[in-house]
Amino acid sequence: LGAIGAAVAHSAIALGMNVVGYDPGLSVEAALRLPSGDMEMASLEDLVEQSDYVTLHAPYIKDVTHHLINAELLAKMKPDASLLNFARGELVDEAALNERYEDGGGGRYITDFAVSDELYPRPNVISIPHLGASTEEAEANAAAMAADTVQLYLETGTIKDSVNFPACSLPARDEEHVHRCTVITENRPGMLGDLMSVFGDANLNVVQQINTSKGELAYNVIDLELPRTADGKVDVGEFGTGDFDKLQAKIMEVSGVKSTRFISDWCPGTGYAVKVDDQIIGIGVDSPEQASYAEL
Repeated sequence: LGAIGAAVAHSAIALGMNVVGYDPGLSVEAALRLPSGDMEMASLEDLVEQSDYVTLHAPYIKDVTHHLINAELLAKMKPDASLLNFARGELVDEAALNERYEDGGGGRYITDFAVSDELYPRPNVISIPHLGASTEEAEANAAAMAADTVQLYLETGTIKDSVNFPACSLPARDEEHVHRCTVITENRPGMLGDLMSVFGDANLNVVQQINTSKGELAYNVIDLELPRTADGKVDVGEFGTGDFDKLQAKIMEVSGVKSTRFISDWCPGTGYAVKVDDQIIGIGVDSPEQASYAEL
């Protein structure tokens, strides 16, 4: 009875149905999503005995939910009870279900998974395409979400819904002299201190920062106070006016730093540098001897 099960329960009650639920590991959070006082909980055996429609909303866990609906439970169901399975095909013992129909049992089996050759031609069985995420609307929404996520990362350094990087978000400071950089490092003790010392040694003020980690990687978003001089150039502390390449090079020299990226208005696009086999690539707007990331 997770989010989907709770939503189905609410909808069924709205249709005037009497709802019975079963969840062997119901959490407090899940319980709070359920209709208060409008449904009862029962054992799985009691549930199938009482129900005209049985809906499944469970994950597939080998040796736990494999063939959750088996011959024993099918025998306890009402003769014309219907089974709806949009969770996992393996939750239902299809051989046992086919045997039920062979013995004259009624009711429908409705699923969006491929069924066995024995079940497929039966009029009791409705097998619809498993395409919930492939509708025109879903495809458009997925594309928009992907574009928004990439745009958010490029513009603010925010990471969300990543497989191999930690989620990270730092609210932007709407101040003229605040500029943002992101740094990917090894995830080890002392790494953050080594990184922050670069800014301290350069007499640069860190306005705000966040450090998150996942596995062997750590991700940092850092807002630096970099005021402009009278002629409009950015003051990069001890590195002089406008020379952010030297600051980025200094960061990349720190052991454990894998890449850096500057998100700012003083240079078109983003300033990106990456360390590959101990070679730093990406710094070198004014250093012809180093290949730029684009050139690589």
